[in-house]
Amino acid sequence: MLDTGVDSGHPDLADRIADAASFVPDEGVFDDYSGHGTHVASTIAGTGAASDGKEKGVAPGATLHIGKVLGTTCDVLGCGAHGRESWILAGMEWAARDQHAKIINMSLGGAPSSGDDPMSQAVNRLSAETGALFVIAAGNSGAPYTVGSPGAADAALTVGAVDTSDQLADFSSQGPRAGDYGLKPELTAPGVDVLAARSHLSEGDGHYRTMSGTSMAAPHVAGAAALLAAAHPDWTGQQLKDALISSAKATPQYTPYEAGAGRLDVAAAVRDTVFATGSAYSGYHLWPHQPGEKGDKTVTYTNIADAPVTLNLVINAPDTPQNLFTLSATQVTVPAHGTSEVTLTADLDHAPLDSHFSGVINAFGADGKVVAHTLIGVGKEAERYNLSVTAKDRAGKPLSGQLTVAGSNIFHQYELDESGTVAVRMPVGTYAVWLKADVQGTHGPHSLGKAMLSAPEIILDRDRQVMLDASAARQVKAIVPKETTDSEVRMDIYRAFDSDHFTSGTLDPSTPGYDSMWVLPTGKKVTKGDFAFGVRWRKEEPALTVASDNRSFDDLRVQRGAAPLPDRRMTLGTILAGQGAAADYAGLQAQGKIVVVRRNDTVTLGEQAAAAAQAGARLLLVVNDGVGRLQPWPSAVQSFASPPPVTVATLTQDEGEELIARIRHGRTPLTLDSSRITDYLYDLVRHYEGAVPADPTYRPEKDDLARVDVSFRNHRPDRASDYRSDIWQGIAQSASFLHEAPAQGDRTDWVSADSDIQWLERAQIPGEVQESSATLRYKAGSTSSLHWFGPIQRPRLDNQTGVQRRTDDEIYANVPGWGDSGGGHVGTTLGNPGVNNLVTLYQGDTTLGQYYSDWIAVAGLDPKRLPYRLVSENSRGFWANPYSTSTRTEWGFTSAAGEPGTTAVLPLIQLDYKVDTDTSGKARRNVELVVTPSHLPGGPSSKAICALTLDISYDDGATWQKASLTHRGDGWETTLHAPAKTAYATLRTSAHDRQGNSVTQSITRAFGLK
Repeated sequence: MLDTGVDSGHPDLADRIADAASFVPDEGVFDDYSGHGTHVASTIAGTGAASDGKEKGVAPGATLHIGKVLGTTCDVLGCGAHGRESWILAGMEWAARDQHAKIINMSLGGAPSSGDDPMSQAVNRLSAETGALFVIAAGNSGAPYTVGSPGAADAALTVGAVDTSDQLADFSSQGPRAGDYGLKPELTAPGVDVLAARSHLSEGDGHYRTMSGTSMAAPHVAGAAALLAAAHPDWTGQQLKDALISSAKATPQYTPYEAGAGRLDVAAAVRDTVFATGSAYSGYHLWPHQPGEKGDKTVTYTNIADAPVTLNLVINAPDTPQNLFTLSATQVTVPAHGTSEVTLTADLDHAPLDSHFSGVINAFGADGKVVAHTLIGVGKEAERYNLSVTAKDRAGKPLSGQLTVAGSNIFHQYELDESGTVAVRMPVGTYAVWLKADVQGTHGPHSLGKAMLSAPEIILDRDRQVMLDASAARQVKAIVPKETTDSEVRMDIYRAFDSDHFTSGTLDPSTPGYDSMWVLPTGKKVTKGDFAFGVRWRKEEPALTVASDNRSFDDLRVQRGAAPLPDRRMTLGTILAGQGAAADYAGLQAQGKIVVVRRNDTVTLGEQAAAAAQAGARLLLVVNDGVGRLQPWPSAVQSFASPPPVTVATLTQDEGEELIARIRHGRTPLTLDSSRITDYLYDLVRHYEGAVPADPTYRPEKDDLARVDVSFRNHRPDRASDYRSDIWQGIAQSASFLHEAPAQGDRTDWVSADSDIQWLERAQIPGEVQESSATLRYKAGSTSSLHWFGPIQRPRLDNQTGVQRRTDDEIYANVPGWGDSGGGHVGTTLGNPGVNNLVTLYQGDTTLGQYYSDWIAVAGLDPKRLPYRLVSENSRGFWANPYSTSTRTEWGFTSAAGEPGTTAVLPLIQLDYKVDTDTSGKARRNVELVVTPSHLPGGPSSKAICALTLDISYDDGATWQKASLTHRGDGWETTLHAPAKTAYATLRTSAHDRQGNSVTQSITRAFGLK
């Protein structure tokens, strides 16, 4: 049994284990934390000792040889299993060759396979060489074409799962086999809520637990095979397999591709004296076809009784064309202790193109009962041709990577191995292929680049060969007016074959290891459908540059320290500090210098940084000892890791070793240019239609871009992050929040402004607030401002996705409570434990629903048009911030059910405010304030809004002053007359339209006063 190991101390398995070995590094064979292997083992051979013999396995007299080939992965949800192909292959060799196991159970599996994968091929090879029978779970994907490796092997006895009523489990993987429509699985067995031994290391309590899966079905068959082998010790694995298949209890409600020959019948397998070839597949016949083409298979009947037996043979294949399958004889007499053969012929003239069929040959005895059956099948290929792809790296050697093959209604991905080649058979049509692969980068033999090699238009009307040659690839880069370093890059491919069939691929080499992007020019534009190639860069002001008197070390990755280097140029001395441990600084004068160390497995990066800081170093330079660039500091997901105690920069091996050699040859001062924060950046996108150009270099000038003056206006300094997502083929891309920015500060962004480029802008203070914009475009040569986190914060509705709606009897409203000063921003508070958000829906004075969140959904509404009130109440709680300490927004509207299934946007009025505050959130006492009401897109026209009032309080609402308003354009304007010494302005705004829809919003301490 090859599985997750076994609990050798379980009473049901005492004295059942003959030998055991682990093929999983650092895990013992008897450490079964998931309990999977223990459950399987006891299903095969458990004695039932813990239940007074009640819960016995199928073959309680069998001895077990346990191979641990699956490791354990545990998390808060429990423990599961994982395995490497090498572990499983080693276990298979051990079981078949070293242990001479007669039956080998494998309740495991991988992706769907045609049977040509290494594990399936190993099953075939070991079965032929040793005579072992591999009983393998079909898989738990619950759909056709999902029988996984190694169960796809020809020699495997592949097992699906049924429940106690012989109903196929909804999770049970089904055939036909991927690629050649082979007959898999061969039979089924109980696999739903199976009770068997529980490992004491696994979840739960007691000696037993229930589990479901084809993993639970396979050991039932393995146990039956053990009983059969004990009755017939001279039988080979193939004979055992045939007997188990041909004696299975038929489940005629399922096709052979769904459930094989039927459900395992242990008693019949041991009792029967006649059995047949279990599976006779007449093959998958490839294009082109010749008249009279046939597929013949020999079906053998074996009689182990003392008297001859006459069998009447009938083909049962109800959904196949007439005369597709025929037998050389419909009656056969099998001699005592002998065999007889018939020939099954599949006449391909009777099969349509692109078809596959299955059925059963039933052998009836003299009493008219079925005594044996054989699975049969055949497939016929439509017009198809070979598409052969060969990939080479920049040095002309074979190139591995992930290959995508796409066509109309076709999308396949393949892993190119070290041979750099793959051949696939595809229908006539137009195809595109692209390969994502690692290539050498721009900084020497140990550098890494990422390549996208494509052939966007392949007319497959004959066998075709495609060469993807990285030596012809060109570097994809953007050259901008100021010095920058890439903080994020991406390449995209889009291919549409017609209006209904399109696909895309993204290559994101922003992981720390890569220094460059490469693409293969494609020549002429595609003539059928559409093709586009896109590139995205975020290029930032370098945090640090390092140079000697005649050399710039430009392949840096930098993490600013807790005390960043100052904003200036400086020249510092350098020293080598071995592996970077504290002991390596003995006798060194590191104070105020640059320390250079190598990455190694002995001293962690954190330990190296701590030792450098303790020694007084200004900068730690870490040289990678492997391939590619080295991440300078661990990162966290959607949050910030603590900064290192000293600024850390990493160099690739080639540049770093050159620097080390220079230092060893004498005094090597280095000149640093550092920046404490990022003062400027470029967000760039470039799209190419129809083809990849010969020179994929983007050279925007200042006037080609839009300037955006970004201001982060939180009430106090903090760590924040922001990102600008481009819209590629209608989908927001690169929605990362992990580009750090100050929560207080200014930055100048230069942004691509081509007419086809749209952006979504986002910023967050992790654990407090997340702000996002509407979709927008910029105009080349323009200058605009963008503010984050500042006043006036209040509920602002998301008008991008239509999530304030009425459908039938339900109202759903998303009411983000903390939109900030930026135009069109909505703000949420995910992960903020201090905030209080409450949304309530009323009909009149009746509460229909109330959610302590920023959304609400209420069903069961009266279909008639009725008045409703939607109220959002938001307060800071213990989320410290002096502004918008509490808000209350009440929308009044009417709503009725429309035609069944139709959705209507709720007629809610949005309020936007414009007030000039400084970076601390304070405004002049005579500042101009503009309030702009609007309806959501899809709702009534904003022109229907006819009235707005504004009251202002300077004592947190104790007293109010009615503002004098001037209506200009879409907004209402007023000028504040704040009394001296008052600190805050509190607002109360009301607006309504001609249809009776209204809004009233109160904001306590909306902004500060200077």
